[in-house]
Formats: sequence, C-alpha cells, structure tokens
Amino acid sequence: MNRISRTACVAACALLLSSCATIVGGRYQQVSVDTKSADQSSIAALCTLSNDRGTVSVTTPGTAKVHRSDGALDVSCQKDGTQIGQQVYHASTRGMVWGNLLFGGLIGIVVDFTNGAAHHYPDHLSVTSYNKHYDAAAMNGGAPATMGSGNAAASVPPAASDLASLDRRIAPATFNAAQNLAASKQCDRALHVVMADGARSMLEASCPGGEPLHIECDSASCVAVHKDAQ
Repeated sequence: MNRISRTACVAACALLLSSCATIVGGRYQQVSVDTKSADQSSIAALCTLSNDRGTVSVTTPGTAKVHRSDGALDVSCQKDGTQIGQQVYHASTRGMVWGNLLFGGLIGIVVDFTNGAAHHYPDHLSVTSYNKHYDAAAMNGGAPATMGSGNAAASVPPAASDLASLDRRIAPATFNAAQNLAASKQCDRALHVVMADGARSMLEASCPGGEPLHIECDSASCVAVHKDAQ
C-alpha cells in the first residue's frame, strides 16, 4: 500500500471512530436533578452525581452534565452539610446505537460501548429526603424530628401519614435501599409503610399500569415480594 493510500485509510478510520458516538448523542448527557421532602415540596440541596467515569455536583433544582456509562449513577444530596437523600439510577442502552451497524459497522458499536455513548440515564433525577429535619410535614410546627436507626427506631410511634420518609420507625438505610429497589422497577419512590416491627418492615410503592410493588426489608436488605406471598 503506497503512502497516499495509507494516509487515506487512517483518515477514514479516524472519521469513523469520531462520528459513531455522535450518532447516539455523544459521550455526555444533560440530566435535571431535584430534591423533595416527603410531601413532595421542593428542597434546595447540593447533590453529587457519581459513576465510574467521574463526579459532578449540582445545586437543586438544576441541571448537570454527566458522562454516559453502563455503570450506575449514584446521586447523593446534602443540605447544611448533612446528607438528606441518596438514589441510584441505572443506565439503559440507547436504541439508536444499533444504527451504527449501518454507519460505523462493528467498530462503531464497539467504540460507543467503550466510551459510554451507547448508554443513557433517565433525563430527570429526583431524590426524596429521608431526613425528617427537612420534612415540614413531620415537624408540625414543633421541634425537628430525630431520625431513628436500627431496632431503636421501633420504639418511636408511627407518623400521622403512612409515608415512609415521615415514619421514624423506618431507618435511613432501610428507606434508601427500598427506594433504590422501587426505582430499579420503575415504580414511585414515594414509599408507604404497610408494617414496621424493629428492623423489619413492609413498604409499598405505586407502579405505573400495574399492581403496587411490595418491598420487604430487614434493615438495609430489601426484596420485592408478591402480594399473595405476604
């Protein structure tokens, strides 16, 4: 192969590798982030978004630019230096990536999966606070409620609402694990308490177009259960 041919080949390959990721939207994605109290009112917070390709921060409500990846995106939010909520979002594979079979061939698909461009997080990320200090509904005009944890939370009376984020019997680690499970099944993250007994609890999440999701937790270990198995 002469020098001109080699140069043309290299240039064509470079063009191919640089264009395939653009077909599916690039390596980066803009996501909107908000934080809410249990009554779904907005809370301004500082959220950190992390995956295996980096970390970015945003003040909510706001927009962040994250690097696409097949790894989960962890969203951890703080207010006044105290963590108030955390949520994990999983990536999906973008349907347009398969268009690279036409434009970039097998090389294009490999590049898209390697640099993260083939993956996509939800466009809107919402974190519900599990810190009762910031839940106005839990305060009822009095002193801020104190978060319970482990078996010690069992002695605390239930909240007037059945929302898990207002119920001091539900430890933050339990609430966080149950929220992540609900999110992984595309169900509502506003969890309701069905039962709480020490470290064990049963929570419920509404799911679009189907039966509610029932989540059984033992401390921070949560599993989805069928209604007829309760």
